[in-house]
Amino acid sequence: MSTALSAALAVPDPAASPATCFTRIGRIGAAVTLVVGATFQVLAFALAPNYTKTIDRLQWIADNPTRAELSKLFDVLAMPFLVGGVVVYFLLSRTRTPRLAWFGALVLGCGLIGLSMSQGYETLEFRLVTDGLIDLTTLAHAVDNLSTAPEFAMGILFIVGILIGILATIAALWRSRAVPRGAVALMFVFVVLDVPLQRPLTAHVIALLAAAWIAWSILTAPPRELVA
Repeated sequence: MSTALSAALAVPDPAASPATCFTRIGRIGAAVTLVVGATFQVLAFALAPNYTKTIDRLQWIADNPTRAELSKLFDVLAMPFLVGGVVVYFLLSRTRTPRLAWFGALVLGCGLIGLSMSQGYETLEFRLVTDGLIDLTTLAHAVDNLSTAPEFAMGILFIVGILIGILATIAALWRSRAVPRGAVALMFVFVVLDVPLQRPLTAHVIALLAAAWIAWSILTAPPRELVA
C-alpha cells in the first residue's frame, strides 16, 4: 500500500518529464501560469454565490455590484493563464501521448474560446443589471432562452469543448508519467464536482490543489543532465 501511495504522490518517471528540459525561467513561468489561473478562478467563485436560477443571480448582482464586479474581474483575468495552462499541460504530456495531447489541447483551447465569449456575454449582463437599464425578469428570460446561432455556437464551444478537452487532457497527463498521478486524479475530481454535482467553489479549490501539485513537480524536476 505504501508503494502505491508513493507512486500516486510522486512523478512516476521523472526522467520522462519534459520539465527536465525546461529552463529555470520556463519552470517558474509554467508553475506561475498554472497556479495563478486556478487561484483567480477560486477567488471568482468565492466572491459570488452559486445560484441555480438566473433571476436570483442577477438580483444578487444588483444588490452587490462591487463584489460582483470584483468576482467577474478575477474570472476575466484568469483567462490568459488558463490558456497558458493548456500549453503547459500539452508540453508535459506530448512526448508519450502526442495524439491525445494534441487532441486535448485543441479541443480544450476551443472550449476556452467559448468560455471567453461567455465571459464577455456575462460582463454585458453585469452592466445591464448595475445600470438598471432593463428589468431583471426580462433580462433573465433573455439569458435563459438562447435563440440565435452565435449563442448556440458559444454554448457548444464552451460546454462541450471544456468537458471533452479537460477529460482528454487528464488522460494524456495520466499516460505521460510526467506528473504525479495523484494530482491528475484531483483534476478528475474537479470535473465531477463542477459538472454533475454543481459545486463550483469546492471544485475549483480542488483544481487549485492539483495545479499547485503539478507546478511543484515542474519546479522540482531534476535537470536533464542529472537524469540522463
